[in-house]
Amino acid sequence: MRILDLGCGEHKTEGATGIDRRELPGVDVVHDVNVFPWPLPDNSFDRIVCSHVIEHLTDIPAVMAEIHRVAKPGAEVFIRVPHFSCLNAYRDPTHRHYLSLKSFDVFCGDERYSDKNTRFRLVKRNLTFGSSLFDVPGKIIYKLKPRRYERRFAWIFPAREIRITLSVIKNDGKAE
Repeated sequence: MRILDLGCGEHKTEGATGIDRRELPGVDVVHDVNVFPWPLPDNSFDRIVCSHVIEHLTDIPAVMAEIHRVAKPGAEVFIRVPHFSCLNAYRDPTHRHYLSLKSFDVFCGDERYSDKNTRFRLVKRNLTFGSSLFDVPGKIIYKLKPRRYERRFAWIFPAREIRITLSVIKNDGKAE
């Protein structure tokens, strides 16, 4: 199984090919992932890990198109980003985007998205919370009413991060 760790930094996923703009221990491909195309072959990865990198990048649709290009049909894409209500989303001045639970729906069949050749199937998504008693109400509201949580309660009971799993759908419509 071939794994790509996008923006891996010094904490590359074990067994993965790591791509990052900085030459660090564990980085296999030194390349700014804001520059397209990436120096990686088409249809070559079974799994792509994007842990706390997407929020730093300039053009999320272009990044998703490039992920789609380098992924094999049916490849799994794991995305972790800070939730918009998390203080850490705003603490880092290099963050360019503040994302919600449904931010990636646009790549999963949303008719407003114009690139029909870059498609993914949503496998799983959830929010994570802290472990203190102050986080319990947010967890409960989110589990019962996810949409209502984001619309009404996220600023009162902030989440930590969004975790999304997507499956790559290639032009033939198959997620093999």
